[in-house]
Amino acid sequence: MASVERYGPGEEASEYEPGDFILTHRNRPIATLISFGQARRFRGPDAPYSHWSHTALVVSGNGVLVEAEATGVVRTPISKYKATEYHLVRLGSEFSHDGRKRAVDYANHQVGVAFGYLALVGASIYLLTGLPVKLMRRNHQICSEVVVRALQAGGLLEDADPALTLPADLAKRFVVTP
Repeated sequence: MASVERYGPGEEASEYEPGDFILTHRNRPIATLISFGQARRFRGPDAPYSHWSHTALVVSGNGVLVEAEATGVVRTPISKYKATEYHLVRLGSEFSHDGRKRAVDYANHQVGVAFGYLALVGASIYLLTGLPVKLMRRNHQICSEVVVRALQAGGLLEDADPALTLPADLAKRFVVTP
């Protein structure tokens, strides 16, 4: 069963298991757009989930992440989030060793792929109108798409649509509240 650990400013996890992921809130233009759109869709008891505007997959035991940034999919150290709040979703035994390996392999193969600006437009239309518009380009991904596809490669989240699943959806699925 999955568990969630909160790390506030100045704190960071001491152990990482590849295949787990983080959710965080960023104050950047794209993150602001994501938060605004998610707040329109996630209301009432689901409203806290819209807080999360970014997600990344843990790919090594020393806290290296694979994440989609505005410049593309990159590897970064989790320490870059030490000045802010993030929640580490530990998938535990529900995610097998083999599944974790497949998830990490998938994520690592995405490094260098371009950011999915067109996918972000499609997700924005979905958030604003409720219409499941999928606008995608080959070899372009947004942060939640990288994480969802990686977890799917490992055998999790098979029912999730990577083109329409956003950080708030992951937060709701794993009950991650700020």
